[in-house]
Amino acid sequence: MSDRMELFFSKYATALDNGDAEALSDLSVRPMIFVSDETKRICHSHKEVVEVNSNLIAGLGGGGVVKHQPTVTQSMRLSDTVLFVSVRWEFFDTNDAKLFSCICSYTLQIENDDSVKVLVLVVDDEQKIITELMKQAQE
Repeated sequence: MSDRMELFFSKYATALDNGDAEALSDLSVRPMIFVSDETKRICHSHKEVVEVNSNLIAGLGGGGVVKHQPTVTQSMRLSDTVLFVSVRWEFFDTNDAKLFSCICSYTLQIENDDSVKVLVLVVDDEQKIITELMKQAQE
């Protein structure tokens, strides 16, 4: 399971690095739930997931982030098709200097075609940094 999660989050990071909200959204099911201290949003459509991911990408980019490096710190099977995964993200600028890091928790769904998709994303740690970056991008 670990290799599978590393591969999934490598794809996720590539979509973030490329600023590709569509590709990032394709890695989520509908409905998808996004949770932080300040935001609780259920996205029922692909368009809504793209909007949330576009705001996230814009916020991170507005904060100078160009590289996103995930490390899976915990994973556990909740059922045959549902997994819980904790990921430590490190965010870097154009000079490859680490700007900050945060922990995000994901509830993942294994689809019928054996693909992995995000069902719930919870920003656990240092969420105020990401939330603030997202707000700045929306202004």
